[in-house]
Amino acid sequence: MKFEIITPQGIFLQKEIEEVQIPAKLGYMGILEGHTPFFAMLGMGEMWYRIGETKTSVFVNSGYFDVLPNSVSVLAEEIIDPIDLDFAEVKKELEEQEKLIEKGVKGEIEVEEFHKALHLQKKYQILLSLERK
Repeated sequence: MKFEIITPQGIFLQKEIEEVQIPAKLGYMGILEGHTPFFAMLGMGEMWYRIGETKTSVFVNSGYFDVLPNSVSVLAEEIIDPIDLDFAEVKKELEEQEKLIEKGVKGEIEVEEFHKALHLQKKYQILLSLERK
């Protein structure tokens, strides 16, 4: 099936694939050719697609995806290819967010900063999980 990922910067990827798993807002969706058409909100997480026995993973965050029987289009606000990551830097960023979260639990930072730290903690945890793939 045709698979494409589009970002605000342009087309990130266009390929013929056999299967894709997408982090929807309400949970992960596995999609094969012939799937029932639908349109849904994209969540934050690991998205992978498979060609033969080869799976390729990327990080996606926010947007939408459109499924038709022979194609899947992902419109992502943010996408990160693990190849482009410095995992030592990601780990450092995660540790900084965890320190902010500790301060937030103690009431030492503003609520908005606490929520942002929680969001970034989740993002960095997902990114670190891609290092092993």
